[in-house]
Amino acid sequence: LAAKRLADAGRDVLMLERGPWRDTVPNRSIGLTHLAPLPQGRKVFTHGLRSVGTNRLKKSIMLNKKGFIEAFSGKGINIICSSNVGGGSHVYAAMLARPASPDYWANRHPLLSKTAMDNYYAEIIDLLKARPVNDEDCVPNNISKTGYDGTLSSEGMANPFIGILLPANPGKVAKIVDGNGVERRECEYKNNSILGSPTGAKTTLDFAVVWPAIRSGLIVRDMCEVTLIRKLDSNDASGMRYEIYYRDHHKNRDECVRARHVILAAGCLNTVCLLMHSRNDSDGLEGMPRLGEGFGTNGGYFGFWKENSNHDLSIGLPLCGPFRVANSTSRTVQILRAAIQGLDEIPMPSFIKRWLRRNAFIVALGKDNNNGVMVLKRGKFQVLYNKADSQIYQEIESEVCEIKKRTDTKIYSPSAPVTVQPLGGACLGTSNENGVIDAKGEVFDNPGLYIADAAALPESPGRPPSLTIAVWAAHVADRLLDTIRQESLQYKDSTSQS
Repeated sequence: LAAKRLADAGRDVLMLERGPWRDTVPNRSIGLTHLAPLPQGRKVFTHGLRSVGTNRLKKSIMLNKKGFIEAFSGKGINIICSSNVGGGSHVYAAMLARPASPDYWANRHPLLSKTAMDNYYAEIIDLLKARPVNDEDCVPNNISKTGYDGTLSSEGMANPFIGILLPANPGKVAKIVDGNGVERRECEYKNNSILGSPTGAKTTLDFAVVWPAIRSGLIVRDMCEVTLIRKLDSNDASGMRYEIYYRDHHKNRDECVRARHVILAAGCLNTVCLLMHSRNDSDGLEGMPRLGEGFGTNGGYFGFWKENSNHDLSIGLPLCGPFRVANSTSRTVQILRAAIQGLDEIPMPSFIKRWLRRNAFIVALGKDNNNGVMVLKRGKFQVLYNKADSQIYQEIESEVCEIKKRTDTKIYSPSAPVTVQPLGGACLGTSNENGVIDAKGEVFDNPGLYIADAAALPESPGRPPSLTIAVWAAHVADRLLDTIRQESLQYKDSTSQS
């Protein structure tokens, strides 16, 4: 999103993306080639995992450079990320929500306006053409239809916006071509989950944001993984301030590019890991004493929900909810049912598929205390987290137990949280004594270096964070454009005086 705003403003922008373009209807429709498959059908076994890492390894184990999921096991926490042009939008469920607190951005920094930040939310929702689901959409696995006769309820809970192309006529799927020439299919209510959206029914950022930015001049190099950022001497004659080293996985060779301004948005874990290696291992960057602090999970909870339902829960939206048990005393926890989709083409016995369709995953989230840390110890990137330090996990456990009791079902989950929403580690602050970046997203100790992803968030939003991350990215891009304009005026003044 930051790249699009800069490109739309006429700036020269190069985007390095470690993942590939995915083989979807929208990406084929705009003429892209050399597309990597989504982990659909048999490809779930070959392209499902890109890499696995743990606190004990100096480097993650690469399984497939074109793989989809990156898994990391830390101390007390398990984390799932993804690798694609379009980032995590391929694996998220397209649920877009504001933070639990309407004052999330208030009093963060003297130069940060809550009103200005709030204005971005409506703009991005419009950009992604998202809207709430209503009864007329006839979603088959909606909680209202499969809610155990009122035992589970969404009453009193905000209806989130969904970035999915819902059918204008339920039961009939139409082809849509947008103003950028992108072809999509309306949602068929079958296959838009964590395994990606082959038809483009789910609004992913590759065709919705990156492609329009390319039409404005953005240059994208996919399969190019940044390995090091090095600050140049302040007297560099070209005016460039950083060298960015990256591995071109297409050519299997290392490359380097220089830039005056660098926006880092590699995802929470990868952003912090890259900053740490650039600072600690090569002296490429300076300072950042608070780097790695304030890691949070957004209350990440993930379990298998053995419902044994009479309904086919796989048909519908990838996430249903939010909901709680009727008359729940909790006002902070959100529970979601995650459908097990994409089963049709996976080679497995039909009776297993039938069983999986009658069950689901259960997801819970809420605001944790961001008490985790990320460190680089003897060359090993490590994540340390203790869920006992956050009250939200006790509330989640209480709500889950009540769901099991009232619905007479079973829920199985690991003892350590599983999060697909890692955030923090390069947090917004007022100085490098309490943060890593300022109100513009610029790293205190490294001018010209900006953070525009979940690593920047000062605390958990307590709701799906994708929209809030996009808001921050838009804000960072706009502040950078202000800076560039100011630099240009200063340059003109200095040349006229000379």
